[in-house]
Amino acid sequence: MSATENRAHSGEPRKADSLRSLRAGAVWSALPARDQQLLLWLLAGDIVTAQLAALLVYGPLRIAQRRLSRLVAYGLLRGFWTAGAQRPHGRYAYVLTRAARLDIERLEWPEGRPDRPPELPASAPIHQLATHDLFAAFLRAGNPSVGEGLFAWVPERACGQLFGFLRADALAGIRVGERSLTLFLERDLGTERGEVLAEKVRRYRSVFARMPEVPIAVGFVVESARRARTIHALANRRPIGGVAVLTIVDAQLRVDPLGAGWFDGEAMRSARELAAKPAMGDSPILTPGCLSDADAIAALDDRGAAMLPALKPFLRT
Repeated sequence: MSATENRAHSGEPRKADSLRSLRAGAVWSALPARDQQLLLWLLAGDIVTAQLAALLVYGPLRIAQRRLSRLVAYGLLRGFWTAGAQRPHGRYAYVLTRAARLDIERLEWPEGRPDRPPELPASAPIHQLATHDLFAAFLRAGNPSVGEGLFAWVPERACGQLFGFLRADALAGIRVGERSLTLFLERDLGTERGEVLAEKVRRYRSVFARMPEVPIAVGFVVESARRARTIHALANRRPIGGVAVLTIVDAQLRVDPLGAGWFDGEAMRSARELAAKPAMGDSPILTPGCLSDADAIAALDDRGAAMLPALKPFLRT
């Protein structure tokens, strides 16, 4: 016991040359570009698994696992096991350490971070990962040769900064040829009570109902058809102006993000059918490995909202 206690409370500072003593600013220039891009994405994306990191930038899973372990050794990432009642088996995930986040923000904004309201608390890790699963599905479905797929994805943290009390789990810009769809995503794991769901619907109504002509949809991704019926029952208590409330079962969306049917309370329509407005410019389609392109990250944080013209009147400035 005495030996264990001495090790636990030695009080000795970390050696200056140890890996874990290094700060992001000190090691940044020595990191491979793919590590830098992933760390920058985590400022908005918050959390990543090895599988998602492989999809975003590393390619083979073994390389992703090795690089993430290295970033943990540098003290830039913290790895942990996360599980919940809905995902009892859990997953191993990584987040920026507090010190690394502060350092990378200083590197990203040398003159100081843009003035924004205080950030709201993040969702539970298991919920964020469930939302990232949708992101991964859209990335895999992207097809630049026919010009369809995801061209912007704004994660939860950035949504909270852009829209204030209206904080979606994610915001997706989907292009189908010359047409596009602006889709707020709510990843529902079935744990929220009816009054919480009703409040979410009310918030979207209060923000967007004053401009019913704006082509915006709110998509609830649910665990079961029964949960979808509950959401539509709540949404139908009062109309929501021009904002379409859609539902889809998670398993169906992840199999075919662009072709699976979203239910609006009356009919089923796929993302291809829902896309109606002309796309803004020729925005590149996001596909696996997208973070290998240093410019692509602008479509994956708060700047992605600027690629969705319908939202311009609602963005915080």
